[in-house]
Parts: sequence; C-alpha cells; structure tokens
Amino acid sequence: MSGLDILDVVTVGAVVVTALVAVLAPKRAAGTTAFLVFGILLAVLWGRVDAPDVAIAEAALGGGIAGALLVDALERRTPAPAGSGDGRRALLGVALGGASAVALVIVVRQLPRVPAPLAADAFAQLDRTGVSNPVTAVLLNYRSLDTLLEIAVLVTAVIAVGAVARERVRPVREAEPVRRALALVLVPVLLVLALWILVAGSRQPGGAFQAGALGAAALVIAHLCGIPYSTPRGRGALAVAGGGVLAFVLLGAFGLAATGTWLGLDPSWAGAAILAIEAVLSVSIAVALAGIFLAAGAVDVERGEVSATRVASAREGAPR
Repeated sequence: MSGLDILDVVTVGAVVVTALVAVLAPKRAAGTTAFLVFGILLAVLWGRVDAPDVAIAEAALGGGIAGALLVDALERRTPAPAGSGDGRRALLGVALGGASAVALVIVVRQLPRVPAPLAADAFAQLDRTGVSNPVTAVLLNYRSLDTLLEIAVLVTAVIAVGAVARERVRPVREAEPVRRALALVLVPVLLVLALWILVAGSRQPGGAFQAGALGAAALVIAHLCGIPYSTPRGRGALAVAGGGVLAFVLLGAFGLAATGTWLGLDPSWAGAAILAIEAVLSVSIAVALAGIFLAAGAVDVERGEVSATRVASAREGAPR
C-alpha cells in the first residue's frame, strides 16, 4: 500500500469519526466544530476522486456555511432544553445512517464496472453546448430540467422554513467592533471569490451552486456581524430566491420559441445564456440558503424563549 493509499484510508476514517462526533456531541459548539472539520475532510476526499466541482461545492458549504454555523453556535442563541428522548433519537439516527451506508455499499458493489457510454456522447457534443466545462454542460444543457427542479425544491424549502419562522428574523443591531471589522474584511473576499467561481464555471470547476454557497456564507456572516442591509427576510428575500425558477422558466420558453425544444439552447447564444442563468441562480441560491439558515435560527430562538418562559411559569406556580 502506497503512502497516498494510507492517507486516503486515514482521511476516510477521520470523516467517519468527525461525523459521529457531530451527531453525538452534547454541546452545540463541539458538534458544529466537528461538522466544520467533516466538511473540509469531505472536500479533500472529493478532490482525491477527481471530482473538483463537487470538492469546491463541499468546501464552500463545509467551510462557509458551517463556519457561519460555528459563529452562530458560539453566539447568544439559547437552545431548547434537552429532552429525555434525545439520546434515543441520536442512537436511532446513527442506526438508520449505518443501515443506509450498508445499503449504499451493497448497491454500489452491484453496479456494472464497464463505464456507461453517456460520458463519451456528452464529450462529443460539448462544442455545441456553449461551454467547455462538461459539468456545467450537464447541469445547464443536457439535464437542465433536473436543475430547474432542484432550484424549485430549494425555493419550496425557503417558503416552508419562512412559514414556520413567521418572518421573525431581525437584523443584528449591535455587534462587537472586532467582529464587525472582521466581517468587513471577510465578506468582500467571499463575494469576489464567488464571482470568480461563477465566471470560471463555464471553462473549469465552479459554477452557480458553488458561487451561491459562498454568497450565502457572506450573507450569514454579514448578518451575524451586524452589517446593515445584509439580512435576507420577508417577501423580498422570497422574491429573489424565486428569481432563479422564474429565470429558468423564461429561458425554457425562449428556447422553445427559438429552437422548438423546451430549454433548448442554440449553439450561437448558448454560452451567453448559460452565463446569464448561472448569474441569476447564484444570487437566488445565496439568498435561499442564507434565508433558510437565518429563519431556522429564528425558530430555534423562539423555542428557547418559549421553553424558558414555561420553566419560569412552572417555578412561579410551584408550591413554596
């Protein structure tokens, strides 16, 4: 076994350990820190199996969104008191996860070892897609309808979480000067990196989902550090999040009128259309992910406040 093989085995083992710690850790800060390390290790593994696009997306989510989770976990939020059934639920989750892993291994081992001919066909038609990155061509040209449905699911999640939270997200009015200064440095860097990944996605690893994840991290960090006008909330955030679906539908109608095929792209303008739709999708994904994170946090805060109120009421009503 070579040195790289040993490193891969160690990395896989570390991923499993950090995943268990993230699920079973009793403290929120410890679990979030383990989840952050888990995302970074997973990005390394995706890079090792020659999947740079997925590695970039995982690094953006694992380092950006999970980093924001860590900041929020160390912040002032008060979680709801742990119930007596939390341990059983955690064990049940571990058992279900283990069963799913075993089933996944069995299915993967039964897959044919001969590669499907679709990859060769996709590369043969790459010149007609308007981009030179095969992953972008697959997502926004070969199977653009699937991507449309994925964005629709994301928008549906925003609506559902917003309905549960009842728009209780409020901007952070007061933040420590050091934290605010750090955000003023980090947020522009994240936004510039997101823009670069977006533009580079047509030629090399990158694209709308990776750029959107970085944009979401920038929005969440800006919100937590008290940067004005950085909190996605209300109908405005929902409209921006839904803009990706609307843009996709408009592109499908335009393609139908121009080529006779729904979501059809003519090679003469396919590159410009893909870059435009990716730009819209990046903003939509960023606002959607940040909105889900902040709205879910608002629900968490409300539950903590309700639990604290119930405890206080019980104490007041207890006999002395």
